[in-house]
Amino acid sequence: MAIEVIESGLTSSDEMIERFPEYGTGEIKWGAQLTVNDGEWGIFFRDGKALEVFDSGRHVLTTQNIPVLTKFVTQFGYGPDSPFRSNVVFVSKKLFPSLKWGTADPIVFRDPEINFVRLRAFGSQSIRVKEPLLFINNLVGRQGAFSSSKVENYLRSIIASKLAEVLAKLSISIFDMPAKYSLIATKVKASALKEFENVGLELIDLLINAINPPKSVQEIMDKRSSMSIISDMDQYMKFQTATAIEDAANNQGAAGAGMGLGAGLGLGMILPQSMASSITGEQPKSNKNNDNKNDSLESKLKSLKSLYEQDLLTEEEYKAKREKVLGDI
Repeated sequence: MAIEVIESGLTSSDEMIERFPEYGTGEIKWGAQLTVNDGEWGIFFRDGKALEVFDSGRHVLTTQNIPVLTKFVTQFGYGPDSPFRSNVVFVSKKLFPSLKWGTADPIVFRDPEINFVRLRAFGSQSIRVKEPLLFINNLVGRQGAFSSSKVENYLRSIIASKLAEVLAKLSISIFDMPAKYSLIATKVKASALKEFENVGLELIDLLINAINPPKSVQEIMDKRSSMSIISDMDQYMKFQTATAIEDAANNQGAAGAGMGLGAGLGLGMILPQSMASSITGEQPKSNKNNDNKNDSLESKLKSLKSLYEQDLLTEEEYKAKREKVLGDI
């Protein structure tokens, strides 16, 4: 069947090209009307070769628009209305935003503070077709349709490779890296432009959502943040004491309010001394009363346990200090 009208059918948001007609499904009539919509190119192929790139508008497929066809008309004796086998590939000019990228494998990064660390990163990129012939010849080939999802993996590998190169040249710590995301993204984009151009694409935007270290390093960062907040241990112990007194008072009924307050005051007297001795390793002065001594040991053990549960002591430090306290009984 000879085709007289050729129009684009690009409708899906992620479709990048459409071939018309499909291979072996028909012949284009000499003098057929080709309509190229705004935001598209129409590339005319014959015998597997691109002969002409049409911009938006209506075009007639004759030697007037495709001078190269003259030799085919002369050689094969095509006359008016004669059909011939060829294809038109419609290529979208639009922007394809928010294509996801990420590192399939972690990137080894030399951190100036914590030495080597493995990083994973992810983000998004926006692309569009810049050179339709390069794009068709280098990526699409003979495919009848091609979507942005088909090229996403290839582009992801380019970004990951360039990110590794950029990070290798940085001399900042991962603690300061979030403030440099825009700078890193700009450097990665500039480094990747050539690879995109080689396949007829243009990298419009590149965004970095996160660059994450392993979970173990994240825990260290959290502890470092906690310790920077608790810079004055004496003030922290006073705060803990005041909180304990308030909680003890609030948890008692009206009849036992005095008892709760007394318990809180007792805790407030014991906690600072026991916490300080737990951290410094110094022993409190001995009391003459054995009951008071036992209460002091019990308080120190409870204080050590509290510090350990709040991640202010490591497991090794907690066990060592606990053994020392028990050895004094």
